[in-house]
Amino acid sequence: MKYRVCIIYNKTKPLAKKLSFEIEQFLQKHSCRVEIYDSLKIKVKKFDFVLSLGGDGTMLKVMRSFAPIGVPIKGINLGTLGFLTDTNCDEVFSLLENILTAGIKIENRIMLEAQFFYKGKKTKIIAANEFVVRSIDIGKLISVDISIENKTITQYKCDGMLIATPTGSTAYSLAASGPIVYPTLAVSILVPICPHMLSQRPMILSQDEKISLWAYNKDNNSKILITADGQDKYLLKNNSSIVFKIYSKRVKLISNFSKPYFQTLEKKLHWGV
Repeated sequence: MKYRVCIIYNKTKPLAKKLSFEIEQFLQKHSCRVEIYDSLKIKVKKFDFVLSLGGDGTMLKVMRSFAPIGVPIKGINLGTLGFLTDTNCDEVFSLLENILTAGIKIENRIMLEAQFFYKGKKTKIIAANEFVVRSIDIGKLISVDISIENKTITQYKCDGMLIATPTGSTAYSLAASGPIVYPTLAVSILVPICPHMLSQRPMILSQDEKISLWAYNKDNNSKILITADGQDKYLLKNNSSIVFKIYSKRVKLISNFSKPYFQTLEKKLHWGV
C-alpha cells in the first residue's frame, strides 16, 4: 500500500536526522510519499501515519499535535527509558515492512483535557501523560480542593496534584507512588504529590467523571502552575479553578506487532532482575 508518511525527529539526538533520511529512502522505494520535519517545526496536517524519532518527550509533543486530527503515530526510541517509544532504531525497518504488508494495527488511548481561565480567556489544553498542578514557588505546600461531578470529595495539602492517563501511569505518576494502569483503559488517575496526610492516596476514576480542582496557598500574591506533559506551561492566579475530563478524541498509536505491553513493562522496569 502507498502511504503518505510524516517523519518528525529530535535534532538533539545524534542519529535522528540520519535515520530519518534512511527511513525516507526505504519508504520511497515502496512508493510512499514522505515529509520530514524536526520536532521544533512540526506541520500538523493529514498523513496516513507519523513516525516520531527521539525519546518520550518528542513522542508526547507529536501525540498532542496529531491526536486532534486522528493521525496514527509510532514512536522510535532514540532516548533512554522509552515507554511510549517501544521500538528501537534497529527494529524500524522490520516494523515498516509489517505495516507495508499487513497494514496498520491501531491501539486507541485516552488523553485528558483541562479547562481554565488564562489571561481573562477560557483556555483548553490536552495532555497525553499527565497534568501537574503546583505552586510556582518550589517546595511550598498548596491546598487543593477536589470536586467530582460537582460533589466535594476532599481537600489535599500537598506539593502538587497529578491528573494522569493510563498511558502516563508509568511516568511521573508512578514516581509519585501512583498505580500502573493498563494503557487502553478509559480512566483517569488522581495522584497527590507528597500529601501531608498519609491517608490521602491515589484514586482511579471512570471516564464519565469530571474533576474540578481549586488550587491555592496562603500567599495571595503567589501563582499556581499547570503543566501538560511537563512541556506546555501556564501560570494561573492563586485560587484558580481547573476542570479536567477525558478528551473527546483518542490518540491512535501504532502497535508493535512483536512487543506486548507487559513485555515492555518487564524490560523497562527490570522486573525479574
